[in-house]
Amino acid sequence: MSFSRETALRKPVAWLISAAVVIAAALLLAGCTMSSTAAVTPLPVTPAPASTTASPVAPLYDESTVESLYDRAIPAVVQIETTTSSPLQVVPNPFGLQVPKQRGQGSGFFVDNQGHILTNEHVIDQATNVTVMLSDGTQLNARVVGSDRYNDLALLQVDASKVTSAAILTLGDSSRVRPGQMAIALGSPYGLQGSVTVGIISGVGRSIPGSTERNMTNIIQTDAAINPGNSGGPLMNSSGEVIGINTAIEAAANSVGFAVPIDTAKQLLPELIKGGSVKTAWLGIQGIAMDQELASELKLPADKGVYIVAVMPDSPAQKAGLTAGGRDSQNNPKPGGDIITAVDNLPVSKVADMLTYFNGKRPGDSVTLSVIRNGQTVSVPAQLAEWPEQLPTSLSQGQGNGQGQSPKEYDFGPFHFYFK
Repeated sequence: MSFSRETALRKPVAWLISAAVVIAAALLLAGCTMSSTAAVTPLPVTPAPASTTASPVAPLYDESTVESLYDRAIPAVVQIETTTSSPLQVVPNPFGLQVPKQRGQGSGFFVDNQGHILTNEHVIDQATNVTVMLSDGTQLNARVVGSDRYNDLALLQVDASKVTSAAILTLGDSSRVRPGQMAIALGSPYGLQGSVTVGIISGVGRSIPGSTERNMTNIIQTDAAINPGNSGGPLMNSSGEVIGINTAIEAAANSVGFAVPIDTAKQLLPELIKGGSVKTAWLGIQGIAMDQELASELKLPADKGVYIVAVMPDSPAQKAGLTAGGRDSQNNPKPGGDIITAVDNLPVSKVADMLTYFNGKRPGDSVTLSVIRNGQTVSVPAQLAEWPEQLPTSLSQGQGNGQGQSPKEYDFGPFHFYFK
């Protein structure tokens, strides 16, 4: 734009401003004021279009609901204290040194009127003494009835005749849990007994490495604050039902907590009550989830199911004749392996689906695998064995998920042990 053109545009504007100043001054000198009853012509307003998706704004949670739930549930929640002998205490100590005992802390909750308390296995792992403190301050000795280290569950029992003020929590249905629902965690973080935190369900169906080489499946993710001492405590919904057992956090993140689904606990409770260690069923494969990309790369006839990368020596999978594709020098899967599409007619799309199904099986049980081999679907019977204490090193990487997740990514220990 040229200078002369810009000047020409400014002249009318300057004249209008001068006129407005003169009129305003004349009104002031005349002592004029605008009457409150003077008619004023409103500016036209275009109405906003009606929204078809608007919903009422609601708070994260209703205070009265949480208060009521807390009052009803907290008498069922206990604080757990454990003592574990240090390895130095079992060797000769000629100098009379005072070796500190290793102490642990966690939470748990009553599930019946027989004094049974559900908690995490890592809370009582290797404990030589277990004490529980009720919400009213009563301290009771507890014994470990049963445990399942692969699903991080344990069942304790106290003398029911000494439990006078405790409540029993209702076990809900974790298969109905959906992201966005309210999540309420109860327990004793850092020994602060009777603590409650509130958040939402952040995700469901997670698969995370456990404290063993077997992944835990169908895990619930929540942003409700979980801290050391919360382990074993209940994760509840807004109806006051237990939907999970708080178990771990993502060590490198904030507000990323995990809970064992209550359905897993309900499935295993009969075994836990029988006593001893729950025997976990094992097939003995290393597999990865099929997808279109993998099917295209390996020229496989299916894009759904579990592709077998490795079969472990002397495993049920080997005895059943399952075929593995193996890996190349770049650690990529090679063609030639079987694809498991179903177990006992239950479709599976990832190894976690199989692990979840095997939670309901015991060593010695038989299953029928639907397998795609050389373009044909065949039925392969297999008899499950007990999960071994130690997997072959070359095959344990990524066992159960095919993603190479490391247990170090998830923090189990600090929920449990500290030195006092």
